[in-house]
Amino acid sequence: MAVYTCITQEGALSAEQRADLAQEITRSHVAISGEPASFVRVIFETVSPNSTFSGGKPAVNASIVGIIRSRSTEVKAQLLNDLWSMFKNVTGLSDDQLWVSVTEIPPSNAMEFGAIIPEVGREAEWQASLGLTKEEA
Repeated sequence: MAVYTCITQEGALSAEQRADLAQEITRSHVAISGEPASFVRVIFETVSPNSTFSGGKPAVNASIVGIIRSRSTEVKAQLLNDLWSMFKNVTGLSDDQLWVSVTEIPPSNAMEFGAIIPEVGREAEWQASLGLTKEEA
């Protein structure tokens, strides 16, 4: 149960690169969190080249902003490092051109499938209460 928004300048990523990134973000989140792949959403937004700045000056920038349920410091560090490496490899941008962050929210602050999302570790019970199979959720 996570949403990752990837923001890049127009033309920075091909459709194939976006598909690969979505797969890799999902793979990373699942491997680190243990959640099913269907709990991970990836959104791509593009901005015009003249709409990203660094230090108040036009610059090439790209970011991944993730919204996740509360996790341990170790899990967040592992996730951030994995996302950073993957994003850097795909975009070819330098460290000063990238931003990767995860924002934690309490599960009570989000809904999916028309229901408040569960606490970490209570996913199976939540799915059963909604009548969802693992494949549906």
